[in-house]
Amino acid sequence: MKEREIGEFWDKQKSTELRLRWWQSPHIIRHYNYRICGEYLDGWNEGPLKILYNKMDGNISFERAVSVGCGTAKKEMDLIEKGFVKKFVCYELSEQRIKEGEKLAFEKGISEAIEFHCGNFFESNDNVEESFDLVFWDNSIHHMLDTKKAVYNSKRILKRGGFFFCNDYVGKNRFQWSDLELAIMNGVRLSLPDEVFTAEDRQLRRYVVRQSLTRMIETDYSEAADSENIIPAVREFFEKALIINTGGVIYHTCLNDILQNIPENSDLLNYLLQMDDEIADHGFGQYAFILAQKQ
Repeated sequence: MKEREIGEFWDKQKSTELRLRWWQSPHIIRHYNYRICGEYLDGWNEGPLKILYNKMDGNISFERAVSVGCGTAKKEMDLIEKGFVKKFVCYELSEQRIKEGEKLAFEKGISEAIEFHCGNFFESNDNVEESFDLVFWDNSIHHMLDTKKAVYNSKRILKRGGFFFCNDYVGKNRFQWSDLELAIMNGVRLSLPDEVFTAEDRQLRRYVVRQSLTRMIETDYSEAADSENIIPAVREFFEKALIINTGGVIYHTCLNDILQNIPENSDLLNYLLQMDDEIADHGFGQYAFILAQKQ
């Protein structure tokens, strides 16, 4: 029942041209990549892929990869087109997103390299021990209801030498920010000029609030349901995992909605990103890049 509700929720989600979230900002993505690999690279996952490329001495060619919660699989197709993955098996609960993904794969001429399934991967015939070279989690493992089980199964289905690749939200469950996180975010927002909080048809909220847990669950049952346990689970099941705190207290939550009023590569945005780095270096973070190899 919950799987159907989750799928229907994502069927209804629409894209927007407004720059409201950090992943819609090329400048923040460059900063994000720098924090991962030390280079200001354009494009989503370019920093993580640089780390993976170096880890494998430039010899990246995964025969068979799996992605759980792939959405339209644009990121997976990018890896196919770059030659990193020969065959992607993709699972998604939203039928609408699968249709969009299949159409996009056809237009790109890579339909034979990507296989879509609507359903729960962990209850499928593909959930077979040591059958994949790469398990790809890109902003999807935080939607798993039991992230420890998801990480454990990721290791189980990997072949020896295979990689667990995770670029994802790892912050508070259900976005239930701590009092200290709220104090940091609202201290920053209080310091910003009034025009930053003005949209075309309305005034944007001045302060970040802790969202109602009941409303979070009713709106999207899968959103950050068990995100706090991702990193502990990786440390439990994978030896020598690379875990990079990529921050996010400022760029992910503090700048929600108001980002549209902060110009790209402006002094203000650069200052806020520097602040996010300093906060992350003190142990606070909402996102992480994780790379682990099955020994």
